[in-house]
Amino acid sequence: MGIKITNLTKKYDSFGTEIVALGGVNLTFKDGELVAIIGESGSGKTTLLNQLCGMDVADKGEIVIDGIDLTKLSSDELCKMRRSKIGVVYQFYNLIPELNIRDNITLPVELDGGKVDEDELSEILKTVGLFGRERDFPSALSGGQQQRVAIARALYQKPSLILADEPTGNLDEKNSEDILGLLCKLNEEKKITVIIVTHSKVVADRAKRLISLKNGQVISDEVR
Repeated sequence: MGIKITNLTKKYDSFGTEIVALGGVNLTFKDGELVAIIGESGSGKTTLLNQLCGMDVADKGEIVIDGIDLTKLSSDELCKMRRSKIGVVYQFYNLIPELNIRDNITLPVELDGGKVDEDELSEILKTVGLFGRERDFPSALSGGQQQRVAIARALYQKPSLILADEPTGNLDEKNSEDILGLLCKLNEEKKITVIIVTHSKVVADRAKRLISLKNGQVISDEVR
């Protein structure tokens, strides 16, 4: 599931001032990479991630994932792409409080009219360390456990790509290390491509490739 980004450009208007969030970014990712994207606030890293998952629309350029150009897809097609090929993990979990762990994980499948594979669900719960907790609600979980649910939800449809936006940014040191370890394990054992936007030096140091952004431009791209 290679990824090729060509001349990706995104601008915003802020009270009459043009802000260049991405200024002609060109990047290529190979299958199975573990990548950290760093940069100061406003550097364009979250905008880039939102482009990769199809949550935002570029002004210009192409994003080709597994031979499919996201910039040419309709909203419905982008939703289908996210649910079938791309798992997204956010800083603040985005769990539905009224749903238990099981239903939070399986909701995207059920929205698509699919059938829940209970054996697959059990395996994923074991992978993220929450087997036996599937009937608990988010309010009964720690921040680290809620992030594990978010990762399980991203994993359930067997994505080839996981995009994580500050996945440890709302966690303490112990939970941050646990979540980072889980993402590294998924990359190593399941060969899932993992791209993480982060401010954390600890996260950046674990990545096999480090990309730095500044003012919407790639200023360094280091493979370790």
